[in-house]
Amino acid sequence: MNARELKKIIIVSLVLMTAQTVLADSASSTVRQANKLYDKGQFNEAIKEYDQALIDRPEVLEPKFNKADCYFRLDDLAQAINLYNEVAAESKDMKLVAGAKYNLGNCYFQRGSKQKDSDLQKALEDLQTSIVCWRSALEIDPKNDKAAKNIEVARLTIKDIIDQLNKQKEQQKQQAEKQKQLQDQLKELAEKQKSLANQTQGTKEQEEKGQVNQQEAADNYQKQAQEQSQLKKEAEKTSQQMQQQDPNTPQPPQMQQAAEELNQAMDKQSDAEKKLNASDGAAAKQFQDEAAEHLENAAKALSGENRQNQQQQQQKQTQQPQEPNQPGQEQQQQNQKASAAPDATAQEILDKEQQEKKQRQILQSADYQKVDKDW
Repeated sequence: MNARELKKIIIVSLVLMTAQTVLADSASSTVRQANKLYDKGQFNEAIKEYDQALIDRPEVLEPKFNKADCYFRLDDLAQAINLYNEVAAESKDMKLVAGAKYNLGNCYFQRGSKQKDSDLQKALEDLQTSIVCWRSALEIDPKNDKAAKNIEVARLTIKDIIDQLNKQKEQQKQQAEKQKQLQDQLKELAEKQKSLANQTQGTKEQEEKGQVNQQEAADNYQKQAQEQSQLKKEAEKTSQQMQQQDPNTPQPPQMQQAAEELNQAMDKQSDAEKKLNASDGAAAKQFQDEAAEHLENAAKALSGENRQNQQQQQQKQTQQPQEPNQPGQEQQQQNQKASAAPDATAQEILDKEQQEKKQRQILQSADYQKVDKDW
């Protein structure tokens, strides 16, 4: 299901909930100044003012919430998540707790959306965590329609990711089967090459012992040259099979290594054939041995790749997509870090991921100073 289809179903608002701080001493000029800076988009400056307010009144959590909002808008969600978690854990104001939970959901949803191109498994985990956070917000405030709608969009996005993961799993299975087939072919070629090398050695020894005359030896070498030519054709066919893959899928390093070894084997086979045609049994035997060694190395390379794929599949099987975690699992999930963009709808996030990447690059190149936590 693509973003256009999602848009037809539902558009969800992921607007950042902001706590406009109201302290016991409402005349707090520091907080008022911080809020003004926040409204102007001067988030780094606002953070400094909120830090001062927290020094003056560490027991009041609204400045910490607003400070988290600043980090959210600065695209530093690692800091924002830490602060939202602290507010949710320390505050006795359930409205403030609900806001922190809601914003945590926004953080994980946006990070998960951005990770779809790089790591589907991590994207899935973040989206599941976003649902956990929004569920927690709904438990406190059942009338939070935004959280309820966000959950539905997250579920649709999760379904799309699971479909992609299953597709990847099937592709990996097919790749493993292909590699096993190629590995068996290479092993068979190596054994044939060794057998032919032994024949060449036998002809050489017979000639040296006078068991066959020079013409008979030459005739034997010619037959072996023909067999060597046939073996090279089989190797070339295997090489072509290695190259038959999706051009958009990069070739694994082990497959590349196997292909290089196979190319070297074919070069040695050509040299061996030439020497056999020249009745040079000693040189031919040396090239044949080297060709067999390269063929064995190619098979070993694919064997290593096959084992790696099996391990990856086993790991993915142990991480099969589950239903979004229940609220009891929330704290463990929320210890992760995230990164996201400021106010936007979920639909815009899904439609404009590429634009957001460009915006993040602009933010990184801007005049930005990271504010250390002082609590």
